[in-house]
Amino acid sequence: MNSVTRPTARTSDQSNLGPEACGHAALAGTLGLIINTYNQPEYLDRVLQAVSQQESRPEEVLLADDGSGPETRATLSKWASGQNAIPCEHVWQEHQGFRRSRILNEAIARSRSEYLVFLDGDTIPHPQFIADHRRLQRANAFIQGHRALLKQRGAAWFGLGEFSKDRRCALWTIQLQGWKHAFRWPRPLVKVRRDLRGVRGCNLAIWRADLLKVNGYNEAFVGWGREDSELAVRLMNSGVQRLDVRGWALCYHLWHPVACRAELQTNDELLARAQRIRSTRCEIGLGQHLISKA
Repeated sequence: MNSVTRPTARTSDQSNLGPEACGHAALAGTLGLIINTYNQPEYLDRVLQAVSQQESRPEEVLLADDGSGPETRATLSKWASGQNAIPCEHVWQEHQGFRRSRILNEAIARSRSEYLVFLDGDTIPHPQFIADHRRLQRANAFIQGHRALLKQRGAAWFGLGEFSKDRRCALWTIQLQGWKHAFRWPRPLVKVRRDLRGVRGCNLAIWRADLLKVNGYNEAFVGWGREDSELAVRLMNSGVQRLDVRGWALCYHLWHPVACRAELQTNDELLARAQRIRSTRCEIGLGQHLISKA
């Protein structure tokens, strides 16, 4: 069963439907932030506080929650109560294993923004993260950003204090990896790429219309791994360019234990098939969440 928390309410008689199913288009010029999470409320709180500190805030925030307990709902509700200008939604599904693709599709379906930025709930955005993604928007393209990594000791405190001070401390204490992705450059390096190296959903921006075109995430992916790469394959096969960006749209991944990878071989096979047949749409995807369940 799916549930929605609306800290800033939206008036709609069809709350289970996306914009197209409700008979209206995505709002022009708007950017929505989709954060995915599962049972990391303490990390999520830091991510949300960083969203509050953005130079440019998103027009909406959707939390794609793969079955977390009540602590996560409380964390979002507390944060959202102070966000008068940002509509927020908690999009939740019962936890039945790792079903990230499905809950992301649910969140995409409920979104009303024209442009969607994806961020993990254990990844702290740079203060100019959203502003940079706005500047980087290009028609017929999706943006792949990169991340720096916080080691275990640094992850215990990074994001609790002032951003520049935390980053400096992490550098001095050798808790920051991938330093080339840790500092914002005066100008970004933007490169068209056709490969899948570095494709990650923790820092991704895609036009909602392009997600509709390829039917969103492939829900055949159950268990950790490769769902973002397979989406990228279908987008590129559909004529949407991958723009790889370095130096802007930075984020900082907090250490956590490695996820179970029991389904990785199966997911590798799904990815290989999409590449082999030059897939442009998946069978089980976003479309089913745009149709009324009544």
